[in-house]
Amino acid sequence: MRVLRGPIAWLISKLFLSAGGGTSGRSGSGHLGQQRALRFSALFAPRNRLRVATIGGVIVIAGFAFGAFFNRESETLPLNNAIWLDRTWVYGDIGDAQMLEFADRLVAHRIGKAYVYVSSLDIDNRWTGGPQGADGFMNSRLAVAQFVDAFKSQNDRVDLLAWIEIWTHLDRVDGYRLDDTNLHQNIADFSRLLVDQLGFDGVLLDVKPMFAGKDDFIRLIRRVRSAVGSEHTIAVAATADLTPHDLRLQEIPTIAPGTMWSSNFKQRIMVLADEVVLLMYQSYRQSRLDYVNWIAYHVETYVNLLEANTDILVSIPNYGGASSAHNPEVETMEAAIDGVREGLRRLDEVERALVTGVAIFSDEQLSEADWALFREQWLQR
Repeated sequence: MRVLRGPIAWLISKLFLSAGGGTSGRSGSGHLGQQRALRFSALFAPRNRLRVATIGGVIVIAGFAFGAFFNRESETLPLNNAIWLDRTWVYGDIGDAQMLEFADRLVAHRIGKAYVYVSSLDIDNRWTGGPQGADGFMNSRLAVAQFVDAFKSQNDRVDLLAWIEIWTHLDRVDGYRLDDTNLHQNIADFSRLLVDQLGFDGVLLDVKPMFAGKDDFIRLIRRVRSAVGSEHTIAVAATADLTPHDLRLQEIPTIAPGTMWSSNFKQRIMVLADEVVLLMYQSYRQSRLDYVNWIAYHVETYVNLLEANTDILVSIPNYGGASSAHNPEVETMEAAIDGVREGLRRLDEVERALVTGVAIFSDEQLSEADWALFREQWLQR
């Protein structure tokens, strides 16, 4: 027979004892059985039926109360993780039922933030829009606003950050453009529109390529902060170190030495941003062990440099599309989570708490197997 345990079982036993259902002493088994039979039948005597009904009602009410308590406890679990949503979410035809199911799934997996792709800054300094990015953003802003409203109506516990993509170079001929103050103002004005008029909770600045630290990036973040205010979140996609000095990894002939942010630049970014999202893919690694150690290095490095109240999220990959930079058989979600866990293992208990969570980067909706892996390898670690 299954033994009941926990607060409900304790309450039932107390109520049963108070109604005469308990025993005292150590009587023989036959006598004990007779006592129990008499007491059980006595419970259903006419004068005790009301008492039994009352006890049953209390038990049912207690069950609901405890259930509500445990539900409240699950609802208050911290939603520390994040997910990237590509343009198909904003510009695709997502129904209410699918939106509700997805929003609930995010909360169930402790995902409290979504980086929602909105637009890219084109070479003519215009913001793109539409499913293929071929349209101007102003022609698509209604669709973006409708997505934000639809998502928040299904679950307002998940913050939506507008993911905007900014290329630092016009092309190989025209060269670098992030030093243009007019460009900074354009980005700041667009960020203000996204939070003030379209309802986003903040912006994610995905500035690339940015393989070495430049003061222009610092000035851009400050300009955006001035535009959106302190009440809105600014997240920064942090370019990974491809050639770390203090980490022996597989040689990458195509990557120049010193392709990495300096410690000082990392600290300055973390002081200015509310969130730093470490991009842990396109590593050029061809060995799983190299890849795991590469991620662990980043986790350890950023935590050791952290001097501000800034969230650190580690973006982990779940996408195909093989290239010289991305080997999808090496850069898997499972391997990336192993890398994060290895990085956490190298930190002490206080330092581990400084890593906020992970952010899933995928080019399609996660399968049930993907979600199961995320639960087992990360949430239940």
